[in-house]
Amino acid sequence: MKHRSILVWDRHTRIFHWLLVLAFAVSISTGLSGDIDWMDWHVTSGYGLLGLLVFRFLSGIFASDYGQFSRLPLGPRSVCLYVKGQRHFTGHNPLGSWMIVVMLLALLVQVASGLMTTDDIFVEGPWVIWAPEEWVGWAGQVHEINYWLLLALVAVHVLAIGFYRVVKKQSLIMPMITGSKIAAPDEEAATRVSLGRLALLIIVAVALTWLLVTI
Repeated sequence: MKHRSILVWDRHTRIFHWLLVLAFAVSISTGLSGDIDWMDWHVTSGYGLLGLLVFRFLSGIFASDYGQFSRLPLGPRSVCLYVKGQRHFTGHNPLGSWMIVVMLLALLVQVASGLMTTDDIFVEGPWVIWAPEEWVGWAGQVHEINYWLLLALVAVHVLAIGFYRVVKKQSLIMPMITGSKIAAPDEEAATRVSLGRLALLIIVAVALTWLLVTI
């Protein structure tokens, strides 16, 4: 039977992905620069990351493409079948799904620790005012260490993209641009989220983010 192109990543997933890449790049580069003049950008990109994470958690529950959390094959059986080459996955494979979970959690830790971090001179996160002093000190240490984990995860992600492109002759980048992948006839296409629901998810994400940084 002839394979066909189907929708896998809806527009919200693709836009989120590339905005996350941009916000992460700005956050890491400004944070590592050591230049106080760049800290406003660092804080702004951190708020942007928080908003994107809130949106991702909402869309992972209420949207309907292959980025939906319920469609991530995280079970040990799925992992075993994939590693043995006995099962194909239209969306994220089990290893990629676990990478998403770990990456999102690591980003959440980085953002949360940043909100509770201060340099005691120029920069102070909005949560510092109500957090116990020992929490603030602990958060600062976590913020400085956790980015190494994030850099390692990014490196693994880039290597995986290269591996799939060179060894498996599969592009992981183009589907995240076009939203479509070549699939078998029996594989189900993703359902697009309506513009109304997408707008509502964005509004809720912005509102929740605003509350988190102003409490």
